[in-house]
Amino acid sequence: MKLIDITRNLSEAPVYPGSFKTEVTRVNKISEGCDSNFSHIRTNTHAGTHVDATCHFVDGGPSVEQMPLELYYGPCRVLTFPEKTILKKEDLEGKLGGIKKIAIHGGGFTYMDATAARYLIDCGITTILTDAWSVAPLDNEKQIHYMILAAGIAIVENVILDHVADGDYCLMAFPAKFDGCDGAPVRAVLVEEQEVWKHE
Repeated sequence: MKLIDITRNLSEAPVYPGSFKTEVTRVNKISEGCDSNFSHIRTNTHAGTHVDATCHFVDGGPSVEQMPLELYYGPCRVLTFPEKTILKKEDLEGKLGGIKKIAIHGGGFTYMDATAARYLIDCGITTILTDAWSVAPLDNEKQIHYMILAAGIAIVENVILDHVADGDYCLMAFPAKFDGCDGAPVRAVLVEEQEVWKHE
């Protein structure tokens, strides 16, 4: 079994426009006579590699602790697309083959338009990962997010896929459990071993 970490370092990950960078402050230090090292973290629910809960764009939808855990585990296909592309339906056609979870590798700046989102919904996709900070371009965040999240699809954004070959893996990407939150950090991992997922 090979575990492939696809999680960005929280303090070094690209920051969504208008958000602040994650800050870690050491408040207790053994080197200064304290019994232990102890830190405070200042961050937001969509920093680094994170999940979007349904309620991020669907008011009254499930918050992060209410999202079904099976959305974050199981067979997942990594697909590479050209960088700085807006994916359309035709870019995805013929590439899913019955898979329910996909990871979009587009160099960090590839997004989807409404036709791509509708195609994934119609194909029964349950989980979408992307190496960009968002599944949608800045000028169409609301429509794309609403379409996907209202359909009950989980979103995992800001993963690292540069070191991952296209193909099928087992995804493990369970979010931290924060009551009522619209998102949460996640440690996302792909497992490269067919036996783990082929009977799921």
